[in-house]
Amino acid sequence: MPSCIICDLQAGEGVVHSSTNAPCIAPSLQVPGDFVEDPEEAGGVWTVDDGSPAMHEDFEGMEFIFAAETADIEALKPRTLTEAKHRPDWPSWKKAIKEELATLKATSTWRVEEALPRANIIGSKWVLKVKKDATGNVVCYKACLITQGRSQIGGVDYDNTYTPVAKLALTCAIIAMANCLNMEMYQVDIKGAYLNRELNNKKVLYMHHPLGYKAPNAGMRVLCLIKTLYGLKQSGCCWYQKLTSMFLLLGFRQCAVDQAVYFRVVVVKGKLTVMVVHVDNCTIVATTICLIKKLKASLHMHFKVTDLRELHWMLGIKVKCNRPSQVIHISQYTYIDAILRHYNLANLKPLSTPMDHQICLSSEQVPASAAKCAMMRNIPY
Repeated sequence: MPSCIICDLQAGEGVVHSSTNAPCIAPSLQVPGDFVEDPEEAGGVWTVDDGSPAMHEDFEGMEFIFAAETADIEALKPRTLTEAKHRPDWPSWKKAIKEELATLKATSTWRVEEALPRANIIGSKWVLKVKKDATGNVVCYKACLITQGRSQIGGVDYDNTYTPVAKLALTCAIIAMANCLNMEMYQVDIKGAYLNRELNNKKVLYMHHPLGYKAPNAGMRVLCLIKTLYGLKQSGCCWYQKLTSMFLLLGFRQCAVDQAVYFRVVVVKGKLTVMVVHVDNCTIVATTICLIKKLKASLHMHFKVTDLRELHWMLGIKVKCNRPSQVIHISQYTYIDAILRHYNLANLKPLSTPMDHQICLSSEQVPASAAKCAMMRNIPY
């Protein structure tokens, strides 16, 4: 359910804080003055432009990273298998784990064998999370077995790691184009995306058995990976290569400005099909519903695909299409709600004026040391 502040904002309620006795600055907040770049704190995704903080223009994916982080916190997922076993919803997690192991077995992801002498054996862990719909309700429980890729050795266990995903700005532009041209918009989810590509025969990777689910007759043997698995450094790159080769076989071309967008056009017949890919979540835009059905059938021939029907929920964004009036409504109130919960601001009262106009700001409030700058990084302004 949305937090109190979201409900109040949706209802149009708000008050202006007019008390003269109130403190100028809330006890839990600190207000900086002019931004001063510290050499020790500069870098990363931020830069300084005319004395003000700004994000690098070439940094892509920040919106996806923060959305994923806040979504995980909002879902209150168990961090370990032991924690999940002590929760009242353990039967749901147990069922999700069995389904994941069945999928891994069906796709022949590994074989059990003796590891070579002095071989690097990669660890594994369970990642448990819930999927929510556009209203914030739990749809299903998901368990994912991932490798601890940080223990891989570059040049020995993996080479390339490049994995493009569709830019959010271009995705919104394609949706706007589809709305203007009255095109069909659907979405599909590819199950076990990273399990569809076999590893390079030159790379022999060993992995420990899943925690709590070691085969009784395994003994000292470990798992030799045959196919890519979530968490491996090269998994995303291998999946991207397989997906690209499949689309090229179907007659699609890659977009020149975004390598995770594919399109197929028949100029004579006026047919256009666009595929926007974000790992395993795919948005399909086409001039007719027949083209979408044909593309779904082609995908089913190569992968296990879940049909999510018309586009309504994409990467934490609720999409509502009004076809008669050709209007697209995009909402991120669940995303905003997750941010408020992340910073423990969910139960604050909304204000029509977000800041007290009587506050006096000065350069004396600027953090004077690198330690104070680091301390204030997690403080929302």
